[in-house]
Amino acid sequence: MRCPVCDVSRFEKFLQSDPAVARCGGCGCISLEPRTDAPQVRIPHVVSRYLTVLQNQGFQTGSLLTATDQTDEKTYDAALLPHQLQAHPDPGDLLQRVHAALKPGAPLLVTIPPKWAPRPHDFWFFDEAVIQLLLLRHGFHEIFIHRNSEIMVTAVRAQEVARPKCSIIVAAYNERATFPILMDALLKKEIPGVDREIIVIESGSTDGTRELALQYQSQRDFKLVLQDSPRGKGHAVREGFRHATGDIVLIQDADLEYDLGDYDALLAPILSHRALFVLGTRHSGAWKIRHFANQNSLAAVLNLAHAFFTGLINVLYRQKLTDPFTMYKVFHRDCLFGLEFQCNRFDFDHELVIKFVRKGYRPLEIPVNYSSRSFREGKKVRLFRDPLTWLWVDLKLRLIPVMSSKRAVPLSAPPPLPAVADNRRERDDAPAKDRER
Repeated sequence: MRCPVCDVSRFEKFLQSDPAVARCGGCGCISLEPRTDAPQVRIPHVVSRYLTVLQNQGFQTGSLLTATDQTDEKTYDAALLPHQLQAHPDPGDLLQRVHAALKPGAPLLVTIPPKWAPRPHDFWFFDEAVIQLLLLRHGFHEIFIHRNSEIMVTAVRAQEVARPKCSIIVAAYNERATFPILMDALLKKEIPGVDREIIVIESGSTDGTRELALQYQSQRDFKLVLQDSPRGKGHAVREGFRHATGDIVLIQDADLEYDLGDYDALLAPILSHRALFVLGTRHSGAWKIRHFANQNSLAAVLNLAHAFFTGLINVLYRQKLTDPFTMYKVFHRDCLFGLEFQCNRFDFDHELVIKFVRKGYRPLEIPVNYSSRSFREGKKVRLFRDPLTWLWVDLKLRLIPVMSSKRAVPLSAPPPLPAVADNRRERDDAPAKDRER
């Protein structure tokens, strides 16, 4: 038996029950043993509600493909699969046929049982993260979860691409000493089987970093976005999201604390459809990940703060993470669909992880190499300001909705930009303290 999501053939017993229940060792998809002797249970489908959801996704008039329709040469304007994927022995094949029958950009509505509610005739059970992996693998994107008495999942037929592309977002501010070393290494970095684009967000450096960045603007697969003033790493990364066109997004700092050699290991679970969201954990058994020369007490304070905030997030959001604040956050770009981000400084690291977790993604942590730098070497965290913003974000996001209640904005590619773009969307007269990195 092979998993319909990630093709892994290793299944582990999940529940001591009859019939057998097993879980895929790759993506977590659950395999069921259907009971052919059980009476067929008919689920009442509220067609009017399904049509309303499809209409909200842009389907007004036209032909509707259902699971019982013949997927011949006719093309359809929308598709509806109510409780069909988990009852099909090969759901991947079903989605491929539906994809081939839909017009480009046509919406699809899939329903799955809420929580643990498989039926006797089901072959599979998909949770919210696994159903997104399955849909992404078979050519659908802009996936959005509607939670009601049943879980309704909407998606849009995407154009097929020959090779996946990774968008590497680099936020650069006052990194003259390390920026050219990083860029030279990054431009030489090859990712087997993956195209790439490098998006540098330069935030008005005063030490010559901008002039160095301008020297790279003629490089292939390189985009440079110029901001008129520094508004924080989070603001720069959010600007990078707007210009990312790849299937995968990878966040890279402009310093040399992390090793580019870890890219392959970080990307592998996403490329093999085993994960949507990967974190590069700096912990390798020891909790002290920062070691500053001649600043041991300061390093200890940061290590203790890291342990405290990691524990807080794990308790508040029922996780078992070791390093949610790592720079290396790698994820499928579709994870951003339906989410809006507001944090501008280092609290953005907390906001991104928390909103992804609350959206239903299980972060997969991969060990990476890390060599910390001290404040004397350019670290920009503010000890008496930033921790208060982290605490506020951690608590606030536990209480408020994180998904947009309105129809989510499509993740369309941004319009073509010149090699250098000057971003002046924010007010130039913002207080200086709000413009600090």
